[in-house]
Amino acid sequence: MKNIWFTGVPGSRWSGIARLLTTTCQIDQTDETPDRIFYHKQASAKAGPQGGGHIGAYWGPGMGCGEHWIDLSRLTPQQIQADIDAVFTGTDVRLIKNHFLLRNQNLDYINNNFSGDYIFLVYREPQKSFAWWCEVMDFTEEHYPDYRLGYKDYNTMYEYIQRESAYMLDFAIRNDLPWMQANKPGALSVLPTYNADKYYSHEKWNDTYITYQRIT
Repeated sequence: MKNIWFTGVPGSRWSGIARLLTTTCQIDQTDETPDRIFYHKQASAKAGPQGGGHIGAYWGPGMGCGEHWIDLSRLTPQQIQADIDAVFTGTDVRLIKNHFLLRNQNLDYINNNFSGDYIFLVYREPQKSFAWWCEVMDFTEEHYPDYRLGYKDYNTMYEYIQRESAYMLDFAIRNDLPWMQANKPGALSVLPTYNADKYYSHEKWNDTYITYQRIT
């Protein structure tokens, strides 16, 4: 396994779950450079690994890495992996955080071309996700990552979140992926290198659900 293909819609609290994975599993953190750290309006740098914000590489248009990752079927798996290898320098598993896996059948492309990797989905009801994103982020250039290219404005984002959520649920149904509440201690236990002693939870994850599966 080289990668965990990690996705959720904006506002789904997916970045918090990503920090949980980074804390509890052996994840390559060489992408966490100073220019890739941004704390939400309601968080601070003192919050530590459990604080809210965006840390490390995000992938897709406007995100800073993989800007050309729009329709992955137009790229080869070798090209995609080369893009990843250019960002990470460590040897542990890479966490590939990408909203745009939820467009253009990109999840299906990953599922068909990256055997041995994991796909990890984070779901939260679309209206709640949109409302939370609007509370802690906006479309200004001071925010990382930059959502202007991929989501344009609030009305466009709302429509995208609805469509992306529908595709994610459809993918999960077609691949028999069981959903689990994100704040349950055993929810991550099947992941390789998972360390239960480092697990922590938040009540704010009560309405967030996860599912994941190794690609075969």
